[in-house]
Amino acid sequence: MGLIEDKALVEAALFVSGRPLSVKELSRALGIKSQDYLEKLIELIAAEYAERKSAIEVVRILGDKYVMQVRQEYSQRVIHLMPRPDLRTGELKTLALIAYLQPIEQSKLVKLRGSQTYEHVRKLLEMGLIYAEPYERTKLLGTTPKFAELYGFPENDPFIIKEAFRKVVHAEYADLIEKLEKGGMVSETE
Repeated sequence: MGLIEDKALVEAALFVSGRPLSVKELSRALGIKSQDYLEKLIELIAAEYAERKSAIEVVRILGDKYVMQVRQEYSQRVIHLMPRPDLRTGELKTLALIAYLQPIEQSKLVKLRGSQTYEHVRKLLEMGLIYAEPYERTKLLGTTPKFAELYGFPENDPFIIKEAFRKVVHAEYADLIEKLEKGGMVSETE
């Protein structure tokens, strides 16, 4: 394929994924071997959106990941049009804990919520509401820009999100929070 087709393919991948994608992940999925070339394509796409002052932007987040998203100044005006995810109560509780305790190790979350957490995390990842990064022998979980947009946060700032979820989590899991704070399952940075 040529430059135009490659760029269109990368743009399509960023659009349909609805979540941050690493250059390595894009390379494997699209069959584009050169990660440098892939990064240049992403930069071209981002520059084109910026040049025409589009409501859509392509931004680098979480180190080497890229996401296509609605610019912040427009997201608040169209948030009511976004479809709400169809989540069951257990999945919502798992999502609330991830939002409040982020970044949290999946192994700690499983201790808190039980083995059904693995299925919840899988679904939340598929929906693009959380990210999972390898961390020692587990995964580190946190919220994504899609989560922030969907739930009306101005940005995916863990501090802002934690504060918003503080009341929800403390009301639902008062005993668990006490156990966490006394037992040290979650560090001060989490």
